[in-house]
Amino acid sequence: MADPVTTAIVAALATASATKLGDGLGEGVVTTFKSLYRAVTKRFRSEPEAQEALDDLRLEQDDAGAVEAVSTHLERAAREDPEIGRLLAELRSEVREINQAGEGSVVNQIHGDVSGSARVIQGRDFHGGIHL
Repeated sequence: MADPVTTAIVAALATASATKLGDGLGEGVVTTFKSLYRAVTKRFRSEPEAQEALDDLRLEQDDAGAVEAVSTHLERAAREDPEIGRLLAELRSEVREINQAGEGSVVNQIHGDVSGSARVIQGRDFHGGIHL
């Protein structure tokens, strides 16, 4: 399943609107989004399966299966095309910064196995000592 930032980027690509990425977008974010949109649109035109997934998402923007399909095609395109990979990474970073600064929220992502003696502790706004 795609992370929330990738999901927002996919939604923005489907609607051709950077406003899906969040509030308070700067000129740099919009410029990066436009470049990514152009690159992805060009690439997906030559890949019927990817284009169909994007078309399906445009018709049903709340379809989780369509979001996942486009996310999968986007990730593959990012691995295979250095420019798409660079733009996607840059946009992810910019969107995360906006979301964290704008809402004061914290997003934690854990990749891999957390079992046995491994522990994950999440928190926010600690004031004072922490004893475990």
